[in-house]
Amino acid sequence: MVVFMTISVFGIRVMQVHLRENDEKLRNQQFSYTINQVLYNVATKAERQELDKYFKKFESSSASVKENKMYEFFYKKKNKLTDETFIYKHLVLEKDYNLKFPLSEKQFDSVFGKIVYSVKKSNYLKKNNLFRANKSRLDNSSFTKTNRQMLETTFKDISVLEPIYKRVSTDSLKNWIRKEIRRRNIDYNYEYGILNDGILTKVHSENFVPDDDDFQYYKLAIFPDDSRQTDFDLAVAFNKGELFKKETFKIQLLSDLLTIIILIIYVLTIYFIIRQKKISQMKTDFINNMTHEFKTPIATINLITDAMKSPSVITDEKQLKYYLQMLKQENKRMLSQVENIMSLSILDKLDANIDKTEVSVHEIIEGAILHVSLIIEDREGSLETDFKAVDDLVFGNEVLLTNVFVNILDNAIKYSEKSPEIKVKTYNKNERVYVEISDKGIGMSKSEQKKIFEKFYRISSGDIHNAKGHGLGLAYVQKIIKSHDGKISVKSAKSVGSTFTVSFMIHTNYNINN
Repeated sequence: MVVFMTISVFGIRVMQVHLRENDEKLRNQQFSYTINQVLYNVATKAERQELDKYFKKFESSSASVKENKMYEFFYKKKNKLTDETFIYKHLVLEKDYNLKFPLSEKQFDSVFGKIVYSVKKSNYLKKNNLFRANKSRLDNSSFTKTNRQMLETTFKDISVLEPIYKRVSTDSLKNWIRKEIRRRNIDYNYEYGILNDGILTKVHSENFVPDDDDFQYYKLAIFPDDSRQTDFDLAVAFNKGELFKKETFKIQLLSDLLTIIILIIYVLTIYFIIRQKKISQMKTDFINNMTHEFKTPIATINLITDAMKSPSVITDEKQLKYYLQMLKQENKRMLSQVENIMSLSILDKLDANIDKTEVSVHEIIEGAILHVSLIIEDREGSLETDFKAVDDLVFGNEVLLTNVFVNILDNAIKYSEKSPEIKVKTYNKNERVYVEISDKGIGMSKSEQKKIFEKFYRISSGDIHNAKGHGLGLAYVQKIIKSHDGKISVKSAKSVGSTFTVSFMIHTNYNINN
């Protein structure tokens, strides 16, 4: 089950990561498509603006007509620095055209034809050696779509001579991009510029940098010639750190939150499964110990009753008293085991109201010592008392507190391999009465010290029956002490011994605070 849950949690996380990556990839593709639309629209506006500028010039200029079915277009540009003049000549030959030229004052008829031939020629001439041509006025409105396309080709060839910042201004580019971006509800900071073979031109935003790993760049060719070739790219750059951050933050936060919840549930489930398994094992040990504890006295009682049936025992008063005493001891032992088992249910009911009165801690300890004194003598042990507490009155239940100290003393005896050496000390500190019970027994490791107050837990050296009991003693002790607003702690070391410290608020202070 644990393996299945682990695989499931891992699978859910992998699926979340996969879906997030796909979502990010799809978002990037969609965003890239949108920005390319923006760039295309801006580039188209820039190119159209430039062509419109040349058409306006053309409308106010002249073109020469040499003969029927031929147009010539001239463009002259002078470079003052090099004293060179560039002359552009575009010859348009029309074949199979049904034309009526304005040799008189008649208007053009519609132009019909199949093929238009275009011949271009460019020359650089020195000063005063310019190409001269006769010019006559042509009406632009008379040109068909074919004528206009031919002129556009001419204008594109001419525009190459202009620097990029004269072909399109930074302000125009800024306004076009801003309108296109806003139209698509894109709310990211961006930079823009025009590159010439990867080199930044004068047309760019203030903070635009051509190559920066922190930015995502989107580029599109601008001002292509007739063969769709160009040296210029229109580029828009977005900061990678800001890109999609707003959109993905909520989704990522929700995904991570759900993952954390699943992991918490997973960890808690594993914890409770392990804990339940541990408790189940403890209960199994408890039942085994309980069976063992009852089996021995029952078997002994059976043997005693069988022996007492013998005529020789019935007639021997001394021997009969001996068997009766043994029978009483075994019966008392069984009664003690029953009381310990019943303490299991008492543990869960100690939160109910407990009858409390003013009691003396010293008197309770002395009563507890009396209960175990015969066992200590039987094992040839010793028990010393050092009562230094001046104020030993506490508010509590005498019977329950007696059980507390009997249990602790019984453990000190039980877990001493040799003759038990026990010392009981009391003192006052911070308006509380402290009781320290020390022994020189087998001691405990740090891991065992953390578990000794758990139900059913018993320290064992391999054989679960080597120390009698059911593992309820210290859990019972801690529950009683807490119900009296007391505290219990333990310090122990292997093969050195243990010291249990119990403290209660003295009676006068208990009344004031409670």
